[in-house]
Amino acid sequence: MAAVVGIDARIEISPDGNSWTQLPERNEFSISIKVDVAEHRVFAATLADAWVTKQRTWMSWSGSLQGYYDTADDQIFDKVVAGAVVHLRFYDSFANDSKVWRGQALLTSVEHSTGTDDYSTLSVDFEGVGALTRIVKP
Repeated sequence: MAAVVGIDARIEISPDGNSWTQLPERNEFSISIKVDVAEHRVFAATLADAWVTKQRTWMSWSGSLQGYYDTADDQIFDKVVAGAVVHLRFYDSFANDSKVWRGQALLTSVEHSTGTDDYSTLSVDFEGVGALTRIVKP
């Protein structure tokens, strides 16, 4: 198993899942998968017998992406304002595209920051719409 250096992530966006555009200057992303759990509590005569059983129910995913702000590309801002659901692909590295996360998401927030000691940055949060899949290429 090889470690992945997280300095050159690649993120692509598509309105329809067919034509993909690389998001410029996006070099970080985070994906979180959540599993909801339901509890089943049956009547117990004593606390010694009061065990809870649990069952997995719904799954959801969300995440964020960060990078430098690119003045030539406002498509992220436009998608947030439009409330559009977009297709996203996340690659750990430009050098290795053998594994990719893919799913549809609703972009929920954009944060544009400009400081005095670094480049302007753009951070985006999103919520998954439907399944997130992990594609492994041979």
